[in-house]
Amino acid sequence: MSVGVTGELKRESRETRLEVTTTVLVVALGQLLLGVVSLRNGWTLWGVRGWLWLIPILPELLLAVTVVAEGRGGDLDQSGERRKLGIALLALVAVVNAFALALLIIELFTGDVRTGGEMAIEAAVIWSTLILSFGMLFWELDGGGPRRRAMDPTGERDFLFSEMTAPKLVAPDWHPRLLDYAYLAFTTAIAWSPADVMPLSRSAKVLMAIETSLSALTILLVASRAVSLIG
Repeated sequence: MSVGVTGELKRESRETRLEVTTTVLVVALGQLLLGVVSLRNGWTLWGVRGWLWLIPILPELLLAVTVVAEGRGGDLDQSGERRKLGIALLALVAVVNAFALALLIIELFTGDVRTGGEMAIEAAVIWSTLILSFGMLFWELDGGGPRRRAMDPTGERDFLFSEMTAPKLVAPDWHPRLLDYAYLAFTTAIAWSPADVMPLSRSAKVLMAIETSLSALTILLVASRAVSLIG
């Protein structure tokens, strides 16, 4: 392995440890607070108690521990086992989040909603979890994952960032980081369409379509109903 590639892997490892742990802690903290508040106040989602919000925290923390443990070694995971585990854990978080959204929507049609404030808080946690979990999925998907991208900076990609089309306008060592993928997930969730990043692969398009659908349900049905109840 060349000195240049080794340097890229070390840089990727540092960035990954910092960005993944920060993202996971932000998401887990929001879920933990909502879970505690829900249990204390007796909030439910169509009869399911507040412990539902605590379920994703374990896989999220496991993801952070796995990433940090591998990143400290600085070696490329040739088998891809860490990446497969990471994608599986993120998929689990996304599924639980979608389940919570489904229960919240059912409450709209069954008349079990109590207050707009309660619904607004639950929708905010669901939407923020949606953005960050899909941002990390995009980050793991693109070009085989962050470590593979570090090994092959000019290899095939699943997303085309605007910085790639104007290399003279960005730093010579520019490369997409987790924040860039989180921004991609945010624009996909808020605009319901690609903004400055274009999907290149079918898997990227499918993931963006799923995120857009879940975000539209959260904003159109849940958030609008919460506002009307508050008003």
